Amino acid sequence: MTDLLVTNDDGYKSAGFVTLVKELSKIYSVTAVVPDRGRSWIGKAITTKKELKIKKITYDGIEMFLLNGTPADCVQIGLYDIVTIRPKMIISGINIGLNIGKARTLSSGTIGAAIEGSIDGVRSLASSLSIPVTLRDKKTDFYTPKNNMLFENAVKITAKVTTIIMNKAFRDVDLFSLNIPFEATVTTHLEITSLFSTRYGRLFHKKGNKFVHRTPPIQFKNIEEQSDLKALNEGKISLTPMNISFSAPQLIKNVEQTFHEEW
Repeated sequence: MTDLLVTNDDGYKSAGFVTLVKELSKIYSVTAVVPDRGRSWIGKAITTKKELKIKKITYDGIEMFLLNGTPADCVQIGLYDIVTIRPKMIISGINIGLNIGKARTLSSGTIGAAIEGSIDGVRSLASSLSIPVTLRDKKTDFYTPKNNMLFENAVKITAKVTTIIMNKAFRDVDLFSLNIPFEATVTTHLEITSLFSTRYGRLFHKKGNKFVHRTPPIQFKNIEEQSDLKALNEGKISLTPMNISFSAPQLIKNVEQTFHEEW
């Protein structure tokens, strides 16, 4: 029996993924199904134009299934072809970097996997860790076991949040997005937040006759109250409950009234 199905969008060698699986395996029965390479910025994409292949390997002492597909593919195949009994939760992460705000959330492969799980009726949690500029400037290798320790606090926080979610019922919540400050520990204040609405701006920059993707840095300005951005700016852990309904009852009511009058 599998308690947790775990995946990510950074690939199987990600220190955040490896440390998370190891930590969760201390408490739960875990099945890991993960892309065989990094698949960031791919959202909830499903592969349709090529055949997918899966293989079982052992990496850094962890048995896992590698798939040449997207994070959402991993959830689909994990649920229907690998586990024999549906897991209690799907955990995606720990992502190397934040997934906050509406724009980044809808683009994230980490969150895309959680969305895929929630669509199929399984409670899901996506977890992401803020990476300090100093570590990025040093070109820190987040794909080597020697840097697993950088995620030690984040995996403990993720495991604690996982246990709380597993043991409680949350009405109208399909999935959660957890964003963790790099210096946070299990005693750091956790705040329930909403997604900030600031756009990320230009993503593609012209280089000759081609366009190159560059992810703009998150701007900590015009910060909305109770947003994930505000919580992280204050050094707090951000937990955002979400649902996958894009048509809230109030929206339907407002539009329905207008069209009733105008049609």
